[in-house]
Amino acid sequence: MITPMYKYNFLVYHRDFDDFLLKLQDLGVVDISMENRNVDEDEKEILARINRIVTAIKFLEGRKAPDEKITLSLSADEIVSRVELLQREREQFENAIKKAQKELAEVEPWGNFDLKLLNSLAEKGISIRFFIAPEKVFNEDWVNEYPIEIVNHTNGLYYFVMVNYTGEAISPDVQEVRTPQFSVKQKDEEIHRYHNRIDEINSELDFLALYIDLLKKEQIELTNQLDFKMVKSSAIGEAGNTIMVLEGWVPEDLNEKVKEVLDAESIIYISSKADKNDNAPILLRNSKFAKLFEPISKLFAFPTYAELDLTPFFAPFFMLFFGFCFGDAGYGLIFVLGATIYKFKAKPEFKPILTLIQLLGLATVLFGALTGTVFGASLVELDIPALKNFKSYFFDQDKMFKLSLILGLVQIVFGMCVKAANLWIQYSWKHAISTISWVILIISMPIFYFLGQNPDSSLKLFGNVHLIILGVAGVGIMFFNSPGKNPLFNFGLGLWDTYNMATGLLGDTLSYIRLFALGLSSGILGGVFNSLAFGMAPDTPVLKHIVIILILFIGHSINIFMSALGSLVHPMRLTFVEFYKNAGFTGGGRGYNPFRKNTAEAQ
Repeated sequence: MITPMYKYNFLVYHRDFDDFLLKLQDLGVVDISMENRNVDEDEKEILARINRIVTAIKFLEGRKAPDEKITLSLSADEIVSRVELLQREREQFENAIKKAQKELAEVEPWGNFDLKLLNSLAEKGISIRFFIAPEKVFNEDWVNEYPIEIVNHTNGLYYFVMVNYTGEAISPDVQEVRTPQFSVKQKDEEIHRYHNRIDEINSELDFLALYIDLLKKEQIELTNQLDFKMVKSSAIGEAGNTIMVLEGWVPEDLNEKVKEVLDAESIIYISSKADKNDNAPILLRNSKFAKLFEPISKLFAFPTYAELDLTPFFAPFFMLFFGFCFGDAGYGLIFVLGATIYKFKAKPEFKPILTLIQLLGLATVLFGALTGTVFGASLVELDIPALKNFKSYFFDQDKMFKLSLILGLVQIVFGMCVKAANLWIQYSWKHAISTISWVILIISMPIFYFLGQNPDSSLKLFGNVHLIILGVAGVGIMFFNSPGKNPLFNFGLGLWDTYNMATGLLGDTLSYIRLFALGLSSGILGGVFNSLAFGMAPDTPVLKHIVIILILFIGHSINIFMSALGSLVHPMRLTFVEFYKNAGFTGGGRGYNPFRKNTAEAQ
């Protein structure tokens, strides 16, 4: 549900404005309107500094800080600059190593030699030329015919040198290469120097990780400074900029507290309860159960202030759909037990997520029990005497298929009821008539169908009573699409609405078949791993059990991961597409974000 808000307009003398903002920041409950404002250069600079600090913190958190105390006093900017410089330098050395390794690979066949000696010989008229010849081309007699020396024979190539030879070419397939400008030893030493420098850089980066707390403190201070500047620049100057006018929003339950503080400080303000057309911030306040599903609803969008929050309405369906898709009592039990055990040592902020996992696990156990599926095994097919009298109660595939469609239709019709309530609240009861008429029309069909199955019943499908109900619903559908407008215009909209409903309702309902399909695939895949484990195991006594356990563990782990992923994504899809559409969800609201001082504890 959306918490009602109070709208405030503060009127403050310009010389007292900074002090007023500091008190408002200490109070920490007023959400300031900052619409239609541009970010100035100062704010851009602060944002850039915050981003640099955040990047440096993330990087340093991946380092292992040494076990020593900080003895060198550094500012946050100095630390960030040093981290960035060392990162760039390390990257340069890493690139240099790659280049050196490539050069080393080229010179390696020539081995170690003294380049100075070669140059000295050249000055005295003794030149040394370097050649490479393919194995098929090289002739062993060349060693006796020419002044050559084979240096290396590797990878199908001969590497050899020739002294002072200016005669005809040995062979057109022999390639003369440029005299290497360094030896293997020189290149190895160069790479070693680069590695040493990288080790020094890593050590210094590890040392800088000691300053993470200082960086976080600076980040918080800059964030507070930025918030202050943004709020200050959101004020409108009146009376020649001597009076600053600021708009803000306060949740209903904090309204009295804010009033007391403002009255005590003699601050002039105007307050009123937010109107449904106001662009008030959204603060969701749901029951303990629905609150667990708020992270899911926030993935899509906040509702507008005039709308209903759909979180409590989709929460039970989401839980059931997750269990339907997973559909294995054994897997569900793992979720429940795992979350329960981890709750004992989890941080308080993670406990709601673990509670949600427990609920989703319970739903999975429920649907697994409904189909008789436990760790991929079908209890119907197992010869267990204790279950003999219960096997007829397990749902087969045909029943699960129908159940998925029924659940889908129920959620769609429920969504239409929510839409009618939304329209009633936002506009008037007249705007809800068309949607209510559709709900009556859809619900009447199965009701009169089942009533008509009794031969003595006068309430038949498309009987007189049913036709009267359909006629009344038809009037609502055709003439209350857009109350207040021309009846002919309404009739035209009614026809268009009927076309959309006829095609959309069928498509939306069929979308829920995915619940059945995912549950079926999860069970089949689990059964396949069971068959593999017991079918592929060798007859050797000890080895047999090891292989069975390994295949079962790896196979069911893969199945749990894939099924959990699908069981999250597809119910989300059904919620955000089918349910939200039929509930007439608009969205686009902004979350409640009070102006307050950020602290290390809040981070």
